[in-house]
Amino acid sequence: MKSVVLTGINGTVAQAMKKHLEETYDISGLSITRMDSVLQDEAPTTWKEQLDTFRDRLMDQLTTAIRGKDAIVHLGWNTRDENWKSGLDPLNLVAVDCVYQAAIAENVPRIYMASSVHSYDFMGAGFDESEPIPIHPDTRQDPFGTPPSSLYGVSKRWMEISGQFYAPKLAEGQKILVVRIGAVNSKGEPRASFARLWYSHPDLAGLLSAFIECEDAPNYWVTFGVSDNVGGDHDKPLFETSNPYGFHPRDNAFDIV
Repeated sequence: MKSVVLTGINGTVAQAMKKHLEETYDISGLSITRMDSVLQDEAPTTWKEQLDTFRDRLMDQLTTAIRGKDAIVHLGWNTRDENWKSGLDPLNLVAVDCVYQAAIAENVPRIYMASSVHSYDFMGAGFDESEPIPIHPDTRQDPFGTPPSSLYGVSKRWMEISGQFYAPKLAEGQKILVVRIGAVNSKGEPRASFARLWYSHPDLAGLLSAFIECEDAPNYWVTFGVSDNVGGDHDKPLFETSNPYGFHPRDNAFDIV
């Protein structure tokens, strides 16, 4: 049985993955260490000392957790201070970098990174509404391409760009998948107001499993993590969900709401 580590283990997405895959894989998890604990336990004084101590502790935590594992799924995020509505926590970026570095150093075969649909401003004007938003949605009349929807989206784009940077450093057999996750809730049921963004628990788990089991696929890929939500006034999904792992989402929010 292959082994999978989930960061952010107490979060909604991690719990959904665990529920659907714990009979298929050996699932373990961790909660990303917090700066509050670093400051309390070791009392570093300068910002650099604080950051270095945080990074060292997180690298130790990750390295211990992922050694000998087949996959790491990075879901851990400080959403209290940074979410799709507001805020920016630079320690989220540090955590992303630590996950990449630790996973590469420990030769973890599959590195799954949870980005967000907010990495591009899908809510703004400029997209061709008759077609799903493509994986590289620079479709606006803007020389700089499509901006993120928020500072949270900026952090998620940084995660994607970091994956591109680290991809050439992967060992043979290692692969990175960055998934721009849509709307996931604890019950796994869609809401009418977010129907086009809905990501069912089976589809969420299905893509991860397909990624873990893939053999012949690129060492780096990005895709949107949403279900096949077609209905109402929409005869095509909002996002393009193609991937090289042979997985296609099966659920449709409009069959339920």
